[in-house]
Amino acid sequence: MAENNISNNRSNKKSDLNKTDIYNKNSEKKTENYNKKTQNNESNSAKNAKNNQNTSKVSDKYIHKWWIDALIFIGGTLLLGGLATLLGGKMFNFQNYEMPPATAPKILFPIVWAIIYLAIGISTFLMWRDKEIKEDSRKINLILFIIHMVFNVLWPLFFFKLDLAIFSAVWLGLTVISALIVMYRYFITNIPAGIIFIIYTLWLMYAMYLNLGLVLINF
Repeated sequence: MAENNISNNRSNKKSDLNKTDIYNKNSEKKTENYNKKTQNNESNSAKNAKNNQNTSKVSDKYIHKWWIDALIFIGGTLLLGGLATLLGGKMFNFQNYEMPPATAPKILFPIVWAIIYLAIGISTFLMWRDKEIKEDSRKINLILFIIHMVFNVLWPLFFFKLDLAIFSAVWLGLTVISALIVMYRYFITNIPAGIIFIIYTLWLMYAMYLNLGLVLINF
C-alpha cells in the first residue's frame, strides 16, 4: 500500500509538472503573440505616421506652389497679350475699311482683350491646379493651349501690321478651331475653366465675324 501511495504521489507530481509546463508554454506563446501584435501595431502606426507626414508635405508643397503657378500661367498669358499688341503695331485702326454691322467702338477692343487675356490665364491656372485631373491630361491640355496661343498672338501681326485681311481671316479661323479644342478639353476636365474659355471663344467668333465681314465688304 505504501509503495502504491508513493507511486501515485509521483505520478500526480509528474502530471502536475506536465500541467505546469503546458501552462507555462501556453503563457509563453500568448506572451509572444501579444508581443508580435504589439510590434505589428507599432510598425503600422509608424508607417501611418510617415504616410501622414508625406501627405502633409505634399499638401504643403501643393499649397505653397500655387502662387508660382499663378505667375506662370496668368502672368505669362498677360505677357503674350502684350506681345500680340507689339506685333500688331497700331492696333484697332481699321484704316479706310468699311466695317460690318455691330462693330464695337474702337476704344472697347483693347479693354476687352486685356480682360480676355487675364481670364484665359486664370482658366489655364484652374485647369493646371486641379488635382483630380491626371497629369498626362493636364500636360496635353497645356500643349494644346500653347499651340492655340501661337495662333492668337500672330493674328494681330497679319491683320493689323501686315494688312493681310484675307490671310488673317483664314488664320483666325484656325485660331477659333484650336480654341474650340481647348475649350472642350478644359470643360470636360474642369468646368469653371471650361466656362471661362467658352466666353473667350465666343469673343473670338465675334472677331472672326468682323474679319470676314471686312473681307466680304471691301474685297
